[in-house]
Amino acid sequence: MSKDFPNAAQTSTAGTAFEASASFLIMTLSNRVTVLAERTLRRALDLSLMEWRVLTVLAVEPAAPPGRIVAITGVNKAAVSRAVNSLERRGLLSRVPAPNHGLRTQLFLTPAGQAMHARGTDERLHSEDELLQGLPSAERLRLLESLKQLMRNLDQ
Repeated sequence: MSKDFPNAAQTSTAGTAFEASASFLIMTLSNRVTVLAERTLRRALDLSLMEWRVLTVLAVEPAAPPGRIVAITGVNKAAVSRAVNSLERRGLLSRVPAPNHGLRTQLFLTPAGQAMHARGTDERLHSEDELLQGLPSAERLRLLESLKQLMRNLDQ
C-alpha cells in the first residue's frame, strides 16, 4: 500500500473496525480514486477532474444543459459553472441558447473537446482496469450492480 494512503481496511488503534463500515470504505475509496484521477488528468491532459466530468457527460449527452451535468455528477452548480467556463475559454465546449427557452443553455463539445475526451478516455479506462485488477468479470458486474443500487438508495 502506498505510504500516501495507509490501508484503511484494518482495525484502528482505537479498536474501531474500519473494514466493518461500508460508508467509511466507500468514502475512503472515493477520496483515493478522486485524488489519483485528479493527478492523472492534470498530468496527461491539463484538466481538472470536474472539467473531465463535464467533457464526459457532454460526450454521452450532447446538448446537455448545466443542470443535467449537476444531476449526473452529483456536484454543486458552482463547480460545474467554473468547469464549463474554463472549458469554453479553452475552446473545448460551446454554449448555445436552447430552442424555445431563452434562459436555458445547451452545451456541446467542440471538435477540440471531442479530441480531448477521446485522449482522456484511454487513460481513464486504463486506470479503471488497474483499480479493478484481480476481480473476475462476474464480480465486476456484481460490483457495478451493487454500486447502482447504492445510488438508487441515495435517490430515495
